[in-house]
Amino acid sequence: MQGFLRRRTPYTILPTPLPDDTHSPLNAFWFPDSPTQDLLAVMDACLHNLYDVPRAKQVFEGLRRDRAGDPILEGRLYNSFLESFLGMAEREEGGGRERWVEEVVSLWRVMESGEEKVGPSGSTYAIMMRVWQK
Repeated sequence: MQGFLRRRTPYTILPTPLPDDTHSPLNAFWFPDSPTQDLLAVMDACLHNLYDVPRAKQVFEGLRRDRAGDPILEGRLYNSFLESFLGMAEREEGGGRERWVEEVVSLWRVMESGEEKVGPSGSTYAIMMRVWQK
């Protein structure tokens, strides 16, 4: 217990945010603008328990189009959509199921190609194994 209490506490030093009238890629990486944060929150709320996946998909596609290659669009976000699309495919019947599986495969191919600077991770492959299994 003493060793645990004496260990160094890790911390992260973030740069000071720049004023609103100054732009920097590093500043945008650490401190995304409020509209982007709002869109991420909307997507998260819509994906929760598959509440409104089509709306989340629409917002996601807009972000991918407008902010292509932005670090805010990371692999975890893409994986969340893969899982949600899989969940929708499991929930739907008939043609709706096929449409959601196509969405999964399409997004996975984008990740595999690297065209949006987001590569697949171990979690991505685990999700795709679940898709293949179903």
